[in-house]
Amino acid sequence: MNIKTIKTDVLVAGSGGAGFRAAIGAREKGADVFLVSKGRLARSGASPMAGADLTCHGQGMRAAGFFGEPRDSEEKFFSDIVHQGNFLNDQRLTELFVQDGPARMLEMLKWGMKPTYTDERAVFTPGPSIVDAVYRQARRLGVNTLDDVALLDLYQRDGRIVGALGLDLKSGEFIRFEANAVVLATGGWHKAYSVVTGSRELTGDGIAMAYRAGAELADMEFITFACNVIYWPPYHRGSIFTYVLGLVVGGQLENSDGDSVFAKYDPWMIGYANRTEWNKSFISMISTLEMRSGKSLKHGGLRFTIGDIPFSDFEGLVKRYYPDWVFHGGSFSSVGDQLRRGEGVEVGPGAEYFEGGLAVNERYETSIPGLYAAGECAASVFGANRVAAATMEMLTTGARAGWSAGEYALASGTPEVDLTREKEMIEEKLAILVQREGIKPSAVRKEFQEQSQQKMGPVRCDREIQEYLTYLDDLKQNKIPALSVAVTNPAYNKDWIEVLDLINMVDVMEISAHAALARTESRGVHYREDYPEVDNDNWLQQVIVSKNNGEMKLDRRPVQIISLKPPKGVTPYIDFIKTMMQAHSDVGGHH
Repeated sequence: MNIKTIKTDVLVAGSGGAGFRAAIGAREKGADVFLVSKGRLARSGASPMAGADLTCHGQGMRAAGFFGEPRDSEEKFFSDIVHQGNFLNDQRLTELFVQDGPARMLEMLKWGMKPTYTDERAVFTPGPSIVDAVYRQARRLGVNTLDDVALLDLYQRDGRIVGALGLDLKSGEFIRFEANAVVLATGGWHKAYSVVTGSRELTGDGIAMAYRAGAELADMEFITFACNVIYWPPYHRGSIFTYVLGLVVGGQLENSDGDSVFAKYDPWMIGYANRTEWNKSFISMISTLEMRSGKSLKHGGLRFTIGDIPFSDFEGLVKRYYPDWVFHGGSFSSVGDQLRRGEGVEVGPGAEYFEGGLAVNERYETSIPGLYAAGECAASVFGANRVAAATMEMLTTGARAGWSAGEYALASGTPEVDLTREKEMIEEKLAILVQREGIKPSAVRKEFQEQSQQKMGPVRCDREIQEYLTYLDDLKQNKIPALSVAVTNPAYNKDWIEVLDLINMVDVMEISAHAALARTESRGVHYREDYPEVDNDNWLQQVIVSKNNGEMKLDRRPVQIISLKPPKGVTPYIDFIKTMMQAHSDVGGHH
């Protein structure tokens, strides 16, 4: 079989903010760079869909020429993020995030990013504005690009990564990428869930292929769910519009009996959470508990209402931010009509951000030489709960991964690709095209998404995780081998791509479930009904997952602490979270 070969110093997977900033970083070190995107360049993945905000401390904001809280410093911002992360952050990486933020913000302004407004710790701008700025800079520096190309697996030789096997989705042709270093910036695995706020293009590809290559993963049990995401009506399913309304205008949650969900909890915690991004972890958790108690609405969610606020006052506040009820280019006037009539809108948690990923050091090197990770593919900046901006994370981590990959690539030669292993990889992928009779991929994918939502949502327990793992084993052993494709032509074969995506998502969710089962405590966005305490005596550790001789291996590793020491003891989850909220509110500049 003839395979197109592309040789480069650094191969970058992913065309969001992390991928483009990594490509820029590698070029800044003098390396030749090839960036590949599974979708359309600069318009696929999570980055273009972001809100979006670039966060940094108040002094950094002032240095960039914006308003910033003058009492807010690097130290305060660092403390804030570590408290939000429930002390599971790798504090070395958190420190770099805080230190690098102002420089990354200034360069984005230099490259043409246009702010829409600012607050004491953030510059707000549409997601496309961020991606367009790094895209233009990458083109100016001579980064080579390809879109509609998926990376399928990594090449290894002599214990290091030496490139990747790619697939041109339009033509169905395989591509051999030979590279001295590879940076993975392919984002999270949103498509594994039935309700998501991000792009359904994200299927955990980078993390899955790195795991198959033997790389270590960390924090895979931690998944942020945005609360108050629209469940119904279906044409708005997954929208965060009601989440945003809860933050900027206010609102209430009611169960199927018409009772307030918030009434059961500490009023200070509810009030503080609803004014800040703490609502993602806390409100998602209490919403799920209510839904699991049998008091959900027809479509599985809760009722979002405006409470006691007169509708005219509520609408006036909404239109101050979103004239004519337009949000992210779409009209939500029907949502306004439902709120006006007192019907409310059915909402619930939706998967938004994945704290877990490849275990990296300060150079964003993984456990395999030649392999680097950035953005949502890299773990540990935010620990057990992300509140600071992922959009700033993608720029700071992307830059460091790119610099490191560029330096490594220029200092090392490229061993030859193992053609025998490449032949096996290709045969594994092509074997899927032979199956003409069997189960349709879309039906299995939908069932898988529902199981993930039910068993691996904001609230978990031993029994349900075990049931989920049994379900995944059946998928791998019986259903996936029986999946069929409608046509055998590999050119833009939708069924084929769906099966390849499903294999990656099942791999990643199996890892996530095993990590969640192993962590016998509640912390951050991981709440165990059967272990409702934060255990700082035994669980200030990361769950590390890797593949060894074809088998999954789980280890534990103490978190990296450089200055902020966690409290000791075992504390009820709600009490611990309130303590973290109070520490956060006392820090200052709490965007």
